[in-house]
Amino acid sequence: MAGYEQNWNEYRRLRNTFFLVFLGGVPVFLLVSFLSEKLFHTTAPASVLAVVWFVLFIIYSIRLQLWRCPRCGKWFATTGWHNKSFLARRCVHCGLPKFQT
Repeated sequence: MAGYEQNWNEYRRLRNTFFLVFLGGVPVFLLVSFLSEKLFHTTAPASVLAVVWFVLFIIYSIRLQLWRCPRCGKWFATTGWHNKSFLARRCVHCGLPKFQT
C-alpha cells in the first residue's frame, strides 16, 4: 500500500484538537465565568460552557482512543483492555511505527 500520510495528518489534527479542548477548557471557563459575573451577575453562561466543554472532551477522548491503524485497520493504541492512548509509539496490533509513511 502507498503512504499513510493522509491518515497521519488526520491523527495529528485529532490529537491537536484533543489537546486544545483539554488545555483550553479551564482558561476559557474562567474567563467566561469572570466576564459573565461582572456583566450579567450570573455564572449561568459559564455553567453551560462547562457542560459543552465536558461533552467535547469526552467525544475527542473517545475518538483519539479508537483511532484506527492505517495498515491493519484495528485500534492503533488499544486492545480493549490494554490502552496506551496517544503515548503509543507503534500500533499494538501490527507494529506500524507512529507517523511512518
